[in-house]
Amino acid sequence: MTTHTIGTRKEWLAARLELLEAEKEFTRRGDELARRRQELPWVRVEKEYRFETDAGSAALPDLFKGRSQLLVYHFMFGPDCSSTTQASRSRTT
Repeated sequence: MTTHTIGTRKEWLAARLELLEAEKEFTRRGDELARRRQELPWVRVEKEYRFETDAGSAALPDLFKGRSQLLVYHFMFGPDCSSTTQASRSRTT
């Protein structure tokens, strides 16, 4: 069981203000990392990728459908896990 220190309101306020500064610094560092990530250079995709979609085979540019960005969800399953098994698991959780 966790034990907690009992203190005065003044002690709590001092500790809370110290924690608030740490939280603000954490946010600033996260913002800086996000900015640096966005500044990474782009790399041209040279390979001719093909994808099987509900509408049939499609090239990578076809997936964008005229948009400038594409959001991709990538799920990795173990070799013994079929898509049918995974779909049934996701419905039960």
